[in-house]
Amino acid sequence: MRTLCFWCGLAAAMLCGLLDPVWGYAAVFLLSLLQLALLGGPGASVFLLVHYTTLLTYFSLAPAIQIAQDLSFWEAGVIGTVAHTQALMLLLLYMAGVEAARFGVVDPPLHHIAGIAGTAPAPGAAHPLLLLGLLGAAFAVLLARADLNFVARGLPGEIENPPLDFIVYSTLPKLVVLMCFVALAIHALRQRTATAWCLAALALAAAAIAANPVNTARQILLIGLLPLLIHCLGRSRRWTLAFVVFAAIAGLGPVFNLLSRGSMWGESLATFPYSPDFDAMYVVAALLERAPSPDLGFGRYLLSGFSFVLPRDMKLFPDFDPLGWPAVLGNFSQSNLSLAQFATVFFDFGLPGPLVFGFLLSSLFRRVDRAIDTHGPLSRGYFAALVLLAAYVPFMRGPILGWGPFAASGLIAALLVGALCTGFGPARRALVPRPAANT
Repeated sequence: MRTLCFWCGLAAAMLCGLLDPVWGYAAVFLLSLLQLALLGGPGASVFLLVHYTTLLTYFSLAPAIQIAQDLSFWEAGVIGTVAHTQALMLLLLYMAGVEAARFGVVDPPLHHIAGIAGTAPAPGAAHPLLLLGLLGAAFAVLLARADLNFVARGLPGEIENPPLDFIVYSTLPKLVVLMCFVALAIHALRQRTATAWCLAALALAAAAIAANPVNTARQILLIGLLPLLIHCLGRSRRWTLAFVVFAAIAGLGPVFNLLSRGSMWGESLATFPYSPDFDAMYVVAALLERAPSPDLGFGRYLLSGFSFVLPRDMKLFPDFDPLGWPAVLGNFSQSNLSLAQFATVFFDFGLPGPLVFGFLLSSLFRRVDRAIDTHGPLSRGYFAALVLLAAYVPFMRGPILGWGPFAASGLIAALLVGALCTGFGPARRALVPRPAANT
């Protein structure tokens, strides 16, 4: 039923988009809502839930209203209907690829995911004091470079820091602090003792200080705190998870943008969907309209986009960066633009690119889905799965905003915290029946 509704809705969105891209994006909005409603069962895919929530946030209602109001970002002017329609078609091809990978996949019933009913809850974090010690060490690293972590960006005389320093002294330790809080919070939810709650509260206070909105990019909050929401709500209160993600980004995103840059530098608060935070499809359409048709990159455009995790002088295939083309640089006032991946693979492989890219990503997340067992023991694999699901939200928004360093740091933090949870835990002895003695 859900699959049939999707393909019928996709066909309707395509027809509406050919008539008017505003109606096409409105159809994507309705299709995303319908899919979220049909994904309400506890055993359904967590990845698809996050996927449609992301579409709802960045790729449906926001571009529909922006196109209808002839909005202009980055001094690029008003984008033509043809370019908006082409951008919508790339999105629909990507959505089709994501769902095509789910053909024949039956979501397992809840008891196959959550374990056998009636069993005792799995142990929480082993030795929570070890996690608290790791949290303290990571927080000390943040204090070692307070200029990176506790001073508002944009101040006169701000020191330019190499990307490696930013990762080592800011991104990674912040995500270690947040993942320690996630582990201790899960432990407290399972143990429900005063000591466990106090340790979780202490970790929450440290996380709030570490992930302050003064200079912290929102990817820190998404990749660091969204895993806890996925753990608590991803299998049960799924509508609540979708609403919280949408409301947090659409509501708090512009507010954090204002706080992090400050009104003293000329910033003003623009709410959803008129904030540049929601310009994803506008940038895709503007690029399609202004850039010449490039030669196929056969993966080099995508690798160039992903290699932003490296310093600029080490960037892979710099000539294959669509955002670096002269036709683009001469038409945008903002140089730190973000291009969605399904648009990048279009330059690499043409129209089949977004379709195949969505198929491969969805196939990968089928494996990630199987690791989401909220009643299972905390482990490196479980934390890594939570981080990958959470990282999908900024990943869809576009990598140029710094998704790579945040996602890589989040995975390192997840593996580190998961190792403490499993490596120092009490030994779990299986009860093996002793063979009967011969008489």
